[in-house]
Amino acid sequence: MRNNDKSAWFVNKAKRKISGVCAGFAAYYDQPIWVIRALVVVMALYFPVAVLVAYIAAALILPERWVY
Repeated sequence: MRNNDKSAWFVNKAKRKISGVCAGFAAYYDQPIWVIRALVVVMALYFPVAVLVAYIAAALILPERWVY
């Protein structure tokens, strides 16, 4: 079953590399996944601890969806 409800952020387990956080944000904002991943890498260069904490928190808290 495909869920296209865009009312909340989610973790996209179908297109994940690590946990699907970037894929979920890309699906929510209708952006290519590589753009979100590149932004996360750039932000991690400047704020590594904050990005790591936010990524882990998002992976644990956000609901999981399988969006292809």
